[in-house]
Amino acid sequence: MSKINFSVKRIDLIILLISSVMMLIVLNLPFKAKPFGDITFHEEAKNLAFFLKGDVGYDKVMITKAPGPILFYTPAYFMAPSGATDNQLWVYGVVFTFIITTISLLLIFRIGTSFFSKEVGLLSVLLFFIFPIHIYYSLGIIAEAPAFFSLALALYGWSKAFHSPNKMTGWIWLTLGIWFLILNRPNTMLLLGLGFLIIGYAFFKNKEFFKIYGKKIMLTLLSVGFLGFGILQLAKEITKTKSNDNQEGLLYYVAHQGRFQFREEPTDFRFWESDIRPDSKDYQNWGKSGEALGIIMAKTNRTSNDVYREFLINDVFEHPFWFTRQFVVKCFYGHVYFINSVKPEKFQLGPIHGVLGYWFIILLINSINIIIILGAFLFLFKEKNLIQYWLFWSVIIALLLFHGLTYMEPRYMFPSRVALYIMSAAGLYNIKWIKNKVDFISKFAINK
Repeated sequence: MSKINFSVKRIDLIILLISSVMMLIVLNLPFKAKPFGDITFHEEAKNLAFFLKGDVGYDKVMITKAPGPILFYTPAYFMAPSGATDNQLWVYGVVFTFIITTISLLLIFRIGTSFFSKEVGLLSVLLFFIFPIHIYYSLGIIAEAPAFFSLALALYGWSKAFHSPNKMTGWIWLTLGIWFLILNRPNTMLLLGLGFLIIGYAFFKNKEFFKIYGKKIMLTLLSVGFLGFGILQLAKEITKTKSNDNQEGLLYYVAHQGRFQFREEPTDFRFWESDIRPDSKDYQNWGKSGEALGIIMAKTNRTSNDVYREFLINDVFEHPFWFTRQFVVKCFYGHVYFINSVKPEKFQLGPIHGVLGYWFIILLINSINIIIILGAFLFLFKEKNLIQYWLFWSVIIALLLFHGLTYMEPRYMFPSRVALYIMSAAGLYNIKWIKNKVDFISKFAINK
């Protein structure tokens, strides 16, 4: 295990150079992430930035969804000139996101180096360059990039806390990282519960780990809980009656959506949008169910949250087989990728085009993806002291549990790829020919 060093080294310059080249390549691909996602984070960050500059009134400031992305993009938008167009703001946001994502890769190298070796740290970064999904998500004003950075920061903090448990620095970074992760992706809240279960396990089964880290991890999780609750209450206070949208209502809406995802069509992996799957039986039934629940609300004068909650509970007990199958399929779906922004027959990437070209690229992407997942399983199988990597695997479990029970998209699992790729690198490095290749590359990429 190596001590973390943040001095500028050859590997830092290589990461910066390759990231810049890959950003230019991904920018020119025929398929891209939605520039503004579902527009909410962009609009709310824009209004907050313009309010801070005195360009709009306080009545425009609101935080209706996760507060993390708003806090993340506001500084970038604040730097833009007054009266900047949405496209100009997008440029500021993407440049800022690129910088933060590159910093995340620098952290990932140091995390891998700290827990394993410089070679594993290098392989962790190489896996991201082989499958640059982080660049793809950097091109949208969405929650994925800030959540990705948050977990990198949290794991970096844990790597420092693990090696120097009596120093506050690592615990502070760990607290800030998990806190900002939850602010960006409130669905990772289950991580706190899993953390307390891990502490309980250590108390009974691993006294040495509990003695060194148990109380400090508990204090970290409690701090995250209080800080998160405080920010969420502040968001509610800022928004008040300016919008009818809120986190609880969004949760029930998404969970209702998820009850029809892979319900009777477990092999339909098309994106959940009307222009992509208008002929989908599950999609059509979801719409019909929403209309039926709306009629119930109108007749009984009950709130949408009450009606949706009752439906969700009853549906699980009425259709246990569908519920179980959906959970399994969603967990699988969260780890595979499809290109939804371009129809297969209109796909073109250089000489590769058409339906066959589309499925060739999909197969190539997911073949790499599967190898990465297998590497992580190899690490988990071989590692005898998994508790010291609790944050790596628990964040993946937390996201799988939440989205397996509600609604799943591969992008919701994206932040956990920080942990997944590092574990995969540690596992793949045990394979001799991969080790030899990485050792050879490391001679040129890493200062010895």
